[in-house]
Amino acid sequence: MTTKKQQLKEVGINDFDIKTLRRAAREGRLFIATTEDDTVTASTADKEKAIGEILAYVDRISQYSDNVHVREIWDCILHDERLQPLFFFTRYSKTRGQINWYRVTAVVCLLREKGVYRKAMTATQLHLALEGTARCTNRYYGISRYLLDDSHLKAVREILQKKGY
Repeated sequence: MTTKKQQLKEVGINDFDIKTLRRAAREGRLFIATTEDDTVTASTADKEKAIGEILAYVDRISQYSDNVHVREIWDCILHDERLQPLFFFTRYSKTRGQINWYRVTAVVCLLREKGVYRKAMTATQLHLALEGTARCTNRYYGISRYLLDDSHLKAVREILQKKGY
């Protein structure tokens, strides 16, 4: 028994015949494979754009930080290979790759507890400043499902130690 991969025929640019391709597409025999380099580059560009959105979001509360390096701390957290996947949904195809704002809010609360943000500001007040609203949103109420586990807490502690916290 042959596998699908053995049945597929790899074609080069010289092998393209538009009539044959159209016929194969109509018959359901046309398969197109992308190279991994294209998908990695696209996903990396998308991730960097999303990281920029997160940084712009948390910059709204930088005035409530006692640490002048708060943006650098966030940049290190968002680019850390252990922590970065936490900030993007992966489970359901509808939300896969989208920013997990619940996790961002949970990390804001964690950084407040670690002294990056002023203790005089409550977590609720920081959230209201982030959202620019007078009432807490679902992003705040839903953070209990997105708290960091011990290994991720350790990674955040290491980043804070590198930054002198």
